[in-house]
Amino acid sequence: MFIRKVILSLFWLFFIVALMSPFTELESIKELNSLEEWHQPSRLAALSQADKKKLLQRLAYTQPLPAKQTLPDFNAFTDTAEKKKAFFAYLRPYVKRENARLLSLRSQLLEITKKQNKGLKLSITDSAFIYSLYDEFRMDAIQIDQTNLTELLSRVDIIPESLVLMQAANESAWGTSRFAIEGFNFFGQWCFSEGCGLVPASRNEGQFHEVTKFRSAAASISSYFYNLNTFHTYQSLRDIRVQLHKANKPLRGEALAAGLGAYSERGDEYIAEISSMIRYNRKFLEQ
Repeated sequence: MFIRKVILSLFWLFFIVALMSPFTELESIKELNSLEEWHQPSRLAALSQADKKKLLQRLAYTQPLPAKQTLPDFNAFTDTAEKKKAFFAYLRPYVKRENARLLSLRSQLLEITKKQNKGLKLSITDSAFIYSLYDEFRMDAIQIDQTNLTELLSRVDIIPESLVLMQAANESAWGTSRFAIEGFNFFGQWCFSEGCGLVPASRNEGQFHEVTKFRSAAASISSYFYNLNTFHTYQSLRDIRVQLHKANKPLRGEALAAGLGAYSERGDEYIAEISSMIRYNRKFLEQ
């Protein structure tokens, strides 16, 4: 009876949080460098201290945050090949860190799904873990059932390194754009409240968006992952990823690029450009 009350308490806490979540200016999960830096107590309120620690360990990044580096002056490179190598070398550790955490979360999620399919009872931390992922990946879900777990698995998944790096290169002009230099924004991500970022010089009259200013490259990349793995805009990319898993095929950047039609107003032209860039720069991406 006590366990049931705990799980019900967790459910209502997460449900209320979900209802109160803003639908604009969404932020990615905070960088978890230690258990003390987790600032979402609603996920922990009904757990014992021991279970809180277990949950935080299950949700945390599996790799440390790379040592902070000054953004290289990519404009200073005269050799194109060296510039590309430096650009990828700067961003790659952050991409690997995000994907490593997603692989850890996904592995745990798959184990819980197996338990659920076998009719086995979930532990308190299993349930808290699932509701935490519902919250993080913006799922308005109430039950822990096969339908919701399947949808969650479509979101808790990696994004191929080649796709992330090529979009970063495309959107930031290889790290030379004003938004990359002044705001660590490598992906052209917008925000919608005054002062939240940098005002585009070419912003049309009547528009009020700004280009998000991030505190670090890590935050920029984390936000990019969050956007592609949660927003309905990129459902087609996640659908492609699901189909690749079902066919036992590797997740490749060129394949997932086909789901980026909504990322740019150029639609199919943008998809073709990103795919072409991946092919053209493959020798740098594989280093």
